[in-house]
Amino acid sequence: MEAAVVSVYEKRVRPEEFWYRPWLDAQWAKVCRALDVLDARWMSHLHGPLDMGQIAVACALGYLDFRHPDKPWREGRDALAAWEARFAERESMRTTIPQG
Repeated sequence: MEAAVVSVYEKRVRPEEFWYRPWLDAQWAKVCRALDVLDARWMSHLHGPLDMGQIAVACALGYLDFRHPDKPWREGRDALAAWEARFAERESMRTTIPQG
């Protein structure tokens, strides 16, 4: 989550000519590694009884959709993408989608 947030800050605070692409790419690589671990090792927990961990993961994935819509985080992570799609159907998730 931190890597996803600081990437947004970098682009908001600095003019584009000062963006350091290798650093931005490294931040996105951190996000991808975390997503890969969730998809490969945490699906049994995500399918367990509802807890704060699941809510945190769902909110983080929603943040990626909201602030990084150009990043295809679902590609190659079929289990995580399917879980997120089901979790996003919850009324609590639908009613708290950020607007604009």
